[in-house]
Amino acid sequence: MPMLHRRRQGRLTNPLALLLLGIPLAVLGAGILPVALPSALADERAYLAASSCPDSVTAPSEAGECRERWDTTVIDKEVTGDGDNKRHFVTVDVDGDRYRVRLASGQSDIDEFDLGDQVTVTSWRHQIREIVTEDGELVRVKGYPVGSYKGPMMGAVGLLAFGFSLLWMACFEWRLKRSGRSIESTGSWTATVPSVTAVVYGVIALIPVAAPPDLAGSLIALACTTVGTVLVGILLWRGQHRKAERRSARLLSETWVSPATSETVVPARVMGEVPYSRVGDNYLIIGPAGLAAAPDPRGVAGRSLPFPPLTFIRLHPAPKRDCRSGSLRDPLFVECRDGEKEVLITSSREHIPWVLGGLRFQPQP
Repeated sequence: MPMLHRRRQGRLTNPLALLLLGIPLAVLGAGILPVALPSALADERAYLAASSCPDSVTAPSEAGECRERWDTTVIDKEVTGDGDNKRHFVTVDVDGDRYRVRLASGQSDIDEFDLGDQVTVTSWRHQIREIVTEDGELVRVKGYPVGSYKGPMMGAVGLLAFGFSLLWMACFEWRLKRSGRSIESTGSWTATVPSVTAVVYGVIALIPVAAPPDLAGSLIALACTTVGTVLVGILLWRGQHRKAERRSARLLSETWVSPATSETVVPARVMGEVPYSRVGDNYLIIGPAGLAAAPDPRGVAGRSLPFPPLTFIRLHPAPKRDCRSGSLRDPLFVECRDGEKEVLITSSREHIPWVLGGLRFQPQP
């Protein structure tokens, strides 16, 4: 029987495929925090609490759990790689020893240095962790422990948001296929608004994670962003629902109703989990005896039994290039109910008045 939900060619609509993509993203996002966050926070606390090194430490590479500053000179700077693989290095001289340090950021940071600049470096756990320029500006290097929790947090938030988006779409597609509902009756915003909101949240939530200087500030900013995004999503949901209701009401008010005084056959298709929804029945028979379907344009051969009384729900515009409408010109969808089951009748706009008339003046059992 013809399906209610639309087959969107070239798009991923298989719930299983969406689940196979969404579940790993959500699990990975949830797993990052307990694995990476504690160690990053422990390194930050250890770095900030580290005491000065004893006099026996005479080089940056000798500093263990202690922290020491060294006055150095910039003797070289270098950019390797291309595009997104670019890496920026600065080489400093500490009492005759050369140390090549990779900067955490990009071109803007390396431009802070000129050959011969006098800078101050801080070493911890046998590596240089930060550089302070002649102007007193802190330049973070790769492995700088303060704020290192932000990377795992941003990764977790992004993965969870994108994973939720895919899982929501999977649930929506599963609901259409299992419940026999159409995308018209459930509303496309039921899928798009939460999914798009989650994707947008996954992008904008990076700002409240990265901007505050400490974890508490990041959590507060992230919580505020989450609440704000949810409220915006709810407003968009309600707005799209009201918009669809107004569109259906306007469409109905612009369509007149023609009662069937004699039997009329119009091109139409009936879709739903009902016995009178049959593949190949591309014509609807409308008459005083009720509604029926047939593959014959004369309504004679292969004629179905009369439909049971259908309850009209609303009128919907058909999406462009919707395969469910076949070759119908300017089609509309008529949403009905056969008890608890949804029935969708699609026909050309010019024939919809007869369809509505047949529904309004159905014979009652």
